[in-house]
Amino acid sequence: MVPLSYYRCGIRHARAYLARAFICCFNTCVDVIKHPLQGELDSLELGLREELERCARTGEQVEVPVDRETVEELVRELGYDAVAVGGQAGQMALTASRLGVRCYLHSEPSSRLRELFRGLEVLVGDAGGLVRVDELEGDAELPVHYVIELRAGDVHFGFRVPSHTRFIASHDSAAFTLKLNPSYLEHLTAELRHIPKACVSGFHLVEGRHASRLREAARLIEEWREDLYIHTELGQFSSSRTLEMFRRHVLPLVDSAGFNEVELRQLTGEEELGGALAAAAQEVERAVFHTSQYALCLASPQDHPKQLRAALQFGTLLASYRAVHGVPPDMRGLEGFSTPKPDSAALQVYRRLRRQLGERLCFVPALTTPAPRHTVGLGDTFAAGFVLVV
Repeated sequence: MVPLSYYRCGIRHARAYLARAFICCFNTCVDVIKHPLQGELDSLELGLREELERCARTGEQVEVPVDRETVEELVRELGYDAVAVGGQAGQMALTASRLGVRCYLHSEPSSRLRELFRGLEVLVGDAGGLVRVDELEGDAELPVHYVIELRAGDVHFGFRVPSHTRFIASHDSAAFTLKLNPSYLEHLTAELRHIPKACVSGFHLVEGRHASRLREAARLIEEWREDLYIHTELGQFSSSRTLEMFRRHVLPLVDSAGFNEVELRQLTGEEELGGALAAAAQEVERAVFHTSQYALCLASPQDHPKQLRAALQFGTLLASYRAVHGVPPDMRGLEGFSTPKPDSAALQVYRRLRRQLGERLCFVPALTTPAPRHTVGLGDTFAAGFVLVV
């Protein structure tokens, strides 16, 4: 069993290396979250039944693009239990800003952001420049994702859910078309010399007919990469054309890419884990894989293994805190966190992968949370922590 003091290395590393500023783009939304009672979903149709059943049967996250009417119908039919910031960019900005990091968030200027990031140093571009969300007066409408959280052991559609997971119905016209905010990008240029880290994500939501727009994002990444460490998180691509454009134009430019089990299989086409990770490592400088059991990174030749492992530990601590408390921590809260136990089954996976992948494997067991408050956002919380200190 890994001692709990092992994870404190991540906090010590963060005290020394935590980035002071962070770019978060390109997808920010509002998550409308539902915790369904057992059987409450069984009569739901709306063309989503097959995907919902698959989510309940496998325990793996499913995300599908939908129209506005479907989201509105889900709210009418099922209601909701919570509203929170969403999207990979939004989740990472929330995590980083609670740690005291100045965040530059790609979003339409909306007064709704004041509620989602109240009191936090998050800046958004509008006609007047980069403005703190506390000062925004814009009335732009934010996209809405309807998130159904499924608890392990609950029964839906006759299936006992094998692990905590979520189903996401995403209506996000800005992400579907990869609509970029020109005010944000124009004014961000003057700030780049003060910003060491960036995460560029949301590409999985781009519709196939707009996939060529990934070239525009790739040009931005190419401009930034001389001065910034750039990470991308994948997501479930609904368009094979968009996935191919992402693989060709984005992955070769970034310093690291993060993904879960479903996303790894989709990227590589490989079912066997070791082979899939080896294939992913051929496409990106640092492959970062995060699950509910463990997190790992395949190091590049210039990496220092202890520093890379500390970044994995820090991200793991942040995700665990959020699973327990429902919100990301500030540094003081993290330092006082009563850490759950490491996942005991993870070490068996480590031994097998170490034989396959060799010394480049950096591996950290997850901290087990039997009843997480939410599962949505945990992967992005981990990724933000990793990127901010790697």
